[in-house]
Amino acid sequence: MIPMKKRICAGILAGTMLLGMTACGQKENGGTGTDAPKPVQEEKNSEAAKTEQVTIKFFNGNVEMVDWYNEAIDRFNAQSSNIKVEHEFQKEGTSALQTKFAAGDIPDITTMGTQQMIDAGKFVDLTDAQWWDRIDPSIKEISADVKTGKNFYIPTNTIITATIYNQKIFDELNLQPAATLDEFTENLRAIKAAYPDKDPLYFSGKEAWTIGMLFGYLPDAVERQRLGELEYSRAALEGDISKLKFSEAGGPLETYITWLGSLWEEGLINSNVLTATYDDAINAIAKGDAAVIFQGMFTIGNILSINPEAEKELRVCAFPAVTDDVKPALNQGPDSTYYITADSPHQEEAKIFLDWLFEAENQASFTTTRNAPSAFSDVTSDIGPIYNSAVEAAKTAAIIGPAREPAGFGGDATGVMLQEFFAGQYTPAEFAKAYEEAWKAAFDAQ
Repeated sequence: MIPMKKRICAGILAGTMLLGMTACGQKENGGTGTDAPKPVQEEKNSEAAKTEQVTIKFFNGNVEMVDWYNEAIDRFNAQSSNIKVEHEFQKEGTSALQTKFAAGDIPDITTMGTQQMIDAGKFVDLTDAQWWDRIDPSIKEISADVKTGKNFYIPTNTIITATIYNQKIFDELNLQPAATLDEFTENLRAIKAAYPDKDPLYFSGKEAWTIGMLFGYLPDAVERQRLGELEYSRAALEGDISKLKFSEAGGPLETYITWLGSLWEEGLINSNVLTATYDDAINAIAKGDAAVIFQGMFTIGNILSINPEAEKELRVCAFPAVTDDVKPALNQGPDSTYYITADSPHQEEAKIFLDWLFEAENQASFTTTRNAPSAFSDVTSDIGPIYNSAVEAAKTAAIIGPAREPAGFGGDATGVMLQEFFAGQYTPAEFAKAYEEAWKAAFDAQ
């Protein structure tokens, strides 16, 4: 076990963000009608706007964009005559949303959802929404529900989750991005030897999601590649543990946890893993106090707001492969997704707000702030050399999609288990077994 005194990467997540057309007439299935687009100032002329004032509840789990949403919603509310939007943010997003559904406190629009919520009919079918006319068809395809082929959310951007590293340090030490865990470890050792005051790899373990999200892109990337994304997704949705192989002795999960423990023991991860926050990690990489972090590129905006000069030094590469028979991986998938809830009494008003939110000018600002390429053909922005390095890395890496997990067992739950590991509660083998049991229990409870 890991001693109490010591505690403790990521596929390319290309999440797609959603821009929408300013059209008011809409179909019952969530599609936009054929009427000419109308600005929100003219909403009183639409059928939905002839009613008394309506409040739209917008539930958001995107920590990086809270300030942007607050400012944008203030602008919308200032010019809207009868539709007002209330913005609520919670870090433990999907868990909080489940609680809201159970309590009947249902938002009209949410930026998150789970497969189980889709299966339960919690969201409007947006397959025929006119917003898709502005989005690359390939993005619509990767956003489709695995079971039905329908689209229950609109993504406005693509996002990458991977390894963010300091290229300046790598160049000074003549290091190359690692393809395997062993190569990655050797890089960290070289950094520690040359810069003893820096953290080679920084893990923020206080907020469980920041470390839990990595499971889908590091150990899970092995079976994702061996089986293929579609077959892996089906196995996860069917709860086929024999194909997922979480508890396999010496398997990818046990290997990954063993590796993290060895990094921790060797001092190659920051010593304050269990108390380090997401903000701590962002500050460390921005200021050059850490050489490597595992995170999504949605963090780049925050990093550059702390240190604009970091744009010259930071680059992106794939997560190292956990086993030698697969490639390093990047997570790429839809980002900044928007769902309309099926039980919302204000679906038409919700669409009017999304029409405004998806206007090209608003989405250009959103894209620049989030540092993620827009999914919309009419939105352009310069997101700089860090993103360009991710594009290059994707050319040789395995691209894997979003994690497939049971309801209530996402990044939060897995992150809590990893916190317990760093606190000395599991050996790697015990962890792998406990993880499979917890995953199966969550699946069976759905």
